[in-house]
Amino acid sequence: MQYNRQKIKSTVKLLLTLLLLATVVVAIRYFLVESYRISTSTMANTLKEGDLIVVNKFSKLPERNQVILFTSPLRKDTTTSPLFISRCIGLPGDTIRVNGDGYTINGRFFPLSPNAICQYRLDNSAADLFVKTLNKLKIPIRNLQNERSSFLISLTPFEEYSIREELPETINQTFIKLTPQEYSLIVPRKDRAYRLTDECLIACKEAISREAESPVSFRDDKLYLDGKETDFFFFEQDYFWVLSDNMNEGIDSRHLGFIPEESIVGTAWYCWFSPQTKRFFNPVN
Repeated sequence: MQYNRQKIKSTVKLLLTLLLLATVVVAIRYFLVESYRISTSTMANTLKEGDLIVVNKFSKLPERNQVILFTSPLRKDTTTSPLFISRCIGLPGDTIRVNGDGYTINGRFFPLSPNAICQYRLDNSAADLFVKTLNKLKIPIRNLQNERSSFLISLTPFEEYSIREELPETINQTFIKLTPQEYSLIVPRKDRAYRLTDECLIACKEAISREAESPVSFRDDKLYLDGKETDFFFFEQDYFWVLSDNMNEGIDSRHLGFIPEESIVGTAWYCWFSPQTKRFFNPVN
């Protein structure tokens, strides 16, 4: 009988220990850090498809230029909550202007990340020499698209510079960077009067629809609350503006609008293994 009691006590102690360990693991994953696998080329070349990253969930509020993981803020996605990863460009209250060369934030210019991928056009007549130059410099052929008299390809700013150093000036003149449309906006800040310019209204329609307590409608690029036109809105939480390094393929604030604080899962901390490069524990910059 004494033996059976001791055996029961040992079994209960073991089960309690396992339960405690499981609780600690779940708590760490939920509140502190968790591993995720990158399933897209949204952040190439900063993070490659298949990379395994550690996300810091303890401090969710990102700093400027950090890579963040977040859920979709769109109401239609709330049942599935797809995850996205992008670079945090605008913080609450920032005034930002985006163009093809980088971002002007509160009057200060920030160039594109060296790993950012942009799109370029080149005449078909230069295709053979261009491909030879790519092979010489060991630059991969990304997102190649053929047009009638030209072709499109994606490159980083450093790759563009290296290629131009090799090509003759006559070809460089037809080697054109495709710049996205410029725009300016202010990132919403909690409990501040937010002026609704045309660009800002487009970017924050979803956020206003989610936060508004009175009936909301949009007509002729104007906001109507409870049937009354208004040029201002007070948001209840802070928002962020995010852009992908690979702007041709990434889904970010250009498609989702401002990202609310509650949608941020955490910041990408380390790439603990990259299957493509076979490298371990590289910080995410």
